[in-house]
Amino acid sequence: MHRTWHGIVIALWFAFATISPAAQSSGTTAAAPPTETEEIVVRAPRLDELRAAIVKAEDRFYARYNELNKVDDFDVECKVDAPTGTKFKQRGCLTRVQLKAQQEQGSEFLQMVQDRAAGAPGTPNAVKGTPPTTDPDTAMLARYQEYKMNVLYLLKMNPELRRLVRERDEAEKRYNDELKKRFKGRLGLSR
Repeated sequence: MHRTWHGIVIALWFAFATISPAAQSSGTTAAAPPTETEEIVVRAPRLDELRAAIVKAEDRFYARYNELNKVDDFDVECKVDAPTGTKFKQRGCLTRVQLKAQQEQGSEFLQMVQDRAAGAPGTPNAVKGTPPTTDPDTAMLARYQEYKMNVLYLLKMNPELRRLVRERDEAEKRYNDELKKRFKGRLGLSR
């Protein structure tokens, strides 16, 4: 506290000493008119705003895609949540095929836990309950060619859907360009 007080006093003394002697006189001298300085405002887009523009473009695309899509299993749903074991929220978009497989996997896991808890005493845990066999990624891979052909067909038949893809790509390009400008010559993470 004592050192801080001395620092303030010294700073005030230097500030007072730099004032011109004419201004320190009895005040009979007229003050010089203030000089006009130019003000420059630089507005760079915020990275979170640019990232939000990508998400909005994706949402518009998926909404239109889901309207046009006739195969319900290939509708896409996006949500933001924190994966197990972390507090960091992430956005993820999955087809209904993957979502159904996730639900089935969760049910299988719960059944395994219940079987292990209710198992006969003295039997090894490995014998009690079977682990889940459903994998969301495998479920999607089994239908990937059908999904791909569906998406390509919809893109070919609908110019608005193609425009929405370009909008999303342009939003991502703006985001990446701003990242490059800000982190030019520095090591940085892109997302």
